[in-house]
Amino acid sequence: MSDRIKIVLALFFFIAALTFPLVGLAYGWWRWDAQAGFLLLIGIFAAFFSIGILSLWTVRDLSWLTTSLPFLFGSLYTIIPDMPLQVDDAAATAAGALFSYALALRKNAETPKWILVPLLLAALYTLFGGPIPGPVDEIGVDMIALLISWFGARAGERRTVDEDGKG
Repeated sequence: MSDRIKIVLALFFFIAALTFPLVGLAYGWWRWDAQAGFLLLIGIFAAFFSIGILSLWTVRDLSWLTTSLPFLFGSLYTIIPDMPLQVDDAAATAAGALFSYALALRKNAETPKWILVPLLLAALYTLFGGPIPGPVDEIGVDMIALLISWFGARAGERRTVDEDGKG
């Protein structure tokens, strides 16, 4: 299977991880109660998100956009209805951050270690929330963290190329 097909499959599973949990939430709430609906929401998200990660993990030639997909879709999860204390949002953002960082290390072993810090801080911000109600501020913080990490990773890549004498 080509890398392009693997990336398209990962995108499909990430999009499914954002849409199908809402169906699980509605069904669980209708059939049983709100707690069952939220458990279905989390379970369905985790299943599809994990399959998307596995699909990305098999890509041979990773781009920086591809490595950022888990964090992007983990961050977009914050739009889905919240459980109390927003623990699910923070867990999805942190999981996306860790997987994006693992993919970045796979892409370039010389990726700076500090780029994980802004990504995890964004997950903590998601947990504790901010002054603006809803997911608007969380998505903004996530995008800022992603940009900081992306610039840091690109700078680390350029530094590696310069040290090797290829740049």
